[in-house]
Amino acid sequence: MGKIICNEGVARSEAFLQGIHERFVEDQIVKKLTARSLLIKLKEYFWVTVAGLLNAVSLYTFLNPSKLIAGGFSGLSSALTYILKLFVQNIGYDQLMSIVYFILNIPLLICSVIFLRGDFTVKTIYATFVCTGALALLPYLPDFQFTESKIIAIIFGGVIIGFSMYIASEYNGSNGGTEIIARIVAKYHPEIDLSKVILFANFLITIIGSVIVIIIEKETGSIIVYSIAYVLLGATFMGMFKRGFNHPQKYMIVTAEHEQLTKDITNYFKRGCTCVDVCEADGELSERKIIMVVVQYRQRVYLKQLIKARDPHAFVFVKDVYDVFSRPSFNRSYKTK
Repeated sequence: MGKIICNEGVARSEAFLQGIHERFVEDQIVKKLTARSLLIKLKEYFWVTVAGLLNAVSLYTFLNPSKLIAGGFSGLSSALTYILKLFVQNIGYDQLMSIVYFILNIPLLICSVIFLRGDFTVKTIYATFVCTGALALLPYLPDFQFTESKIIAIIFGGVIIGFSMYIASEYNGSNGGTEIIARIVAKYHPEIDLSKVILFANFLITIIGSVIVIIIEKETGSIIVYSIAYVLLGATFMGMFKRGFNHPQKYMIVTAEHEQLTKDITNYFKRGCTCVDVCEADGELSERKIIMVVVQYRQRVYLKQLIKARDPHAFVFVKDVYDVFSRPSFNRSYKTK
């Protein structure tokens, strides 16, 4: 009887210790996950901060000294600031612009809180505060404005604003303005193509703002051309950063030598291919097949050489691929021999 009681006591003790151990392991896992999530959030907000600062640097250092007008709410802020400066003399242009920029974004940020919420809204509000604060503080830094050449200003300003928009979008944020409007409309009407509408709105703001500068600051009409070039360069560089400078390409190869060509591609590029049957006009399956493969832009020359060597009569068409989201390290992971 004593042995049975003793064994039961040992079993209970072991179960108790096991429970403590399991809870300890669970607590450690939770702590690791929490610490990892915190690091990820800190990284995201660091880059959103960089995006807001770059937005302010592009405006203050390159755009404003050349009296150019950007698209979107930045351009609208610039145009309104020139008008307000006629009545407000005791504050600098850049400080006044930072106030106007923030005030114009307030209604959009409120709409974002109501209709979008979530991570995007918080980061956009944060980026707006960063940009506003930077615009207000940058004038206190000496020699931080570039005035020598409008051409160089739009090139460097376009690169910086493009990189700023790219970083913000990559980490689920934005610099405010028309990007918030686009998100709200896309949420409730995803079938609408907003790219042309936003592009037209940006051009309209740029042209109207440039006309205001011409009238108030007695500038020449070339301001309109330079401002439009800045807007176009910013959008172009954002697209370049987004798709990368070695973006993938998708090749669709219609060939009868599909077996050997598939082996060549697999051996040379170290990746798989997708083969699809081809039907003739009479509905019968053809001897040919369609090979689909995605390669880096730099590898296109080698793939074309393989195709010509194996089947010079193959029918090939190519499409640019701007995102391989399931394999973000695509360009680094796959190499040719």
